[in-house]
Amino acid sequence: MRLSLRIAGVFACASLVLACTPADPNQAETWFKNLSSKKQSVQLDALAKLRKIGDKAAVPAIVPLLQQDGEVKAEAAKVLGKLEDPAAVPALIEAIDFEIGVGADKASKDANIANKEIAEALGALGDKAAVEPLLKLVASSKDPFAKVAAINALGSLGDTRAVAELSRVATNESEETYVARKAIEALGRIGDPAAVPAIKKMLFHERKGVSFYAEASLAAYQIGPAAGDPLLVVLEGKDEELLKWADDNNIFREALYIKAAEILGDLNEEKAIPTLVKLVGYEDPQGRQDMVLLVRRNAAIALGRMQAKEAVPALIRGLGEDEGNIRAMYASALVNLGDQKAIPALIACSLKGEVLDKSAHARKGCYVAVSRLGDAKAMEQWEAWEKAEPARSSAACMKELTYSTPKAKENAQKHCDELAANVVKTLEENKPRLAAAVECTDKTDCWVGKLKDENPVVRERAAMELGRLNDAKATAALMEALADDSDEVRIAAITSVDRLASASKDALATAVKGLEKLDAQIESEKGKIHFARVNQDLTRLAMKIRRLDRTGS
Repeated sequence: MRLSLRIAGVFACASLVLACTPADPNQAETWFKNLSSKKQSVQLDALAKLRKIGDKAAVPAIVPLLQQDGEVKAEAAKVLGKLEDPAAVPALIEAIDFEIGVGADKASKDANIANKEIAEALGALGDKAAVEPLLKLVASSKDPFAKVAAINALGSLGDTRAVAELSRVATNESEETYVARKAIEALGRIGDPAAVPAIKKMLFHERKGVSFYAEASLAAYQIGPAAGDPLLVVLEGKDEELLKWADDNNIFREALYIKAAEILGDLNEEKAIPTLVKLVGYEDPQGRQDMVLLVRRNAAIALGRMQAKEAVPALIRGLGEDEGNIRAMYASALVNLGDQKAIPALIACSLKGEVLDKSAHARKGCYVAVSRLGDAKAMEQWEAWEKAEPARSSAACMKELTYSTPKAKENAQKHCDELAANVVKTLEENKPRLAAAVECTDKTDCWVGKLKDENPVVRERAAMELGRLNDAKATAALMEALADDSDEVRIAAITSVDRLASASKDALATAVKGLEKLDAQIESEKGKIHFARVNQDLTRLAMKIRRLDRTGS
């Protein structure tokens, strides 16, 4: 009897313990009952918990909330997007409100927010069954945030059915500029050549003083070679419609050539090379020298990027330019071409021009170019310069000046000595590149080792040389160099990876393997001002590697 009572007591205690054990807050099922609460705050809290838990088992319990109005509907859509279960797609599509307008009342605001969250969820879920409903939302929505969310989703889905509507939005003068920009970006992500007419228009047109060039040029790059021919017509000055538009809107025709040259260089459009070579010597009959120089500069940059060896004579002629930035750009283009036949011209360029005027900067650009391209023979010349300096530059400077008193002569000498000291500094800072070239010559392994050198100018030269050597086995090391803390090294590595991946299947395969790490780097460095410009080129490189992997061109 006592034993029976004791056993019964044990079971009673066990039952009490089980009944009092709290539900596990880390299990999705714990929160399902709260989704049907009559209190909105309780529902929202449950949705927040389920989003954090991330269990797809919650999808059937969340879907009915899409039939509610207000914040709960929007939050339910957001959570369904995060849970990444395609089973939610039909319910999300059904929940879109195509009739809602733009109103200041809470109901209208909540409905538009819900549409926005639904569009974002559909983009995240990646089911192309959502394409037509999203297109309908783009066409019908009066709320810019919901419309942009639908546009972004269509870009993510990558379906060519969206091109016509997105092109309409991008080129529609009545659309808000932010919406138009997002439509251009979406067209780029889809990458369909059918978008080229809209992209070309937005490369050059402005709306209320706002330029769309940044978005449109990136979209053209993403579309790839198909964007080349229409822009070649622009570069050749044969797009009569665009020329008339420029004239009617008081826009210099040169602005068209400048933009077209940049994009054709990015696209590596070889058919543009003859025209670009001509533009290196561009002249403007109306005498707008600033525009003339910009056309020449962009033509030179494009030719350098394209490795256009036939441009060497024209670029060498350009080394006679007195304007410092332009001459330095010609020198840089010759470096990118990697043709050592240009070295004598670069050596001569290093000494051409007065010490005092703007050509002093141009001379420095040529010194740097020699160090980036030169060989053992160039090193001999470099050492001869070192022996002659600073006396040579100081004396040349004094010949350029006039002075009437001993004090004026003393001041002039002091100034000239300072300028000569800058030449010495240039020689000292850039010599390590040449020293590395003398050591490594054409040995891939040696240059790979130099990518780890403590001096950034040596690492930069190494990255350049590994591209010039065209050895696919250097690709992995160059992919690592894309994360270098020097912009110059990154730029050189970008150029070389692009060159290798475009020319070799083995190099491309290695580059594709490194994409995940590259994507993570680009994402982690967003917002860092130091790498802002070079990381635009990194983003383009990642896009090109993917395009080469997908299409081979």
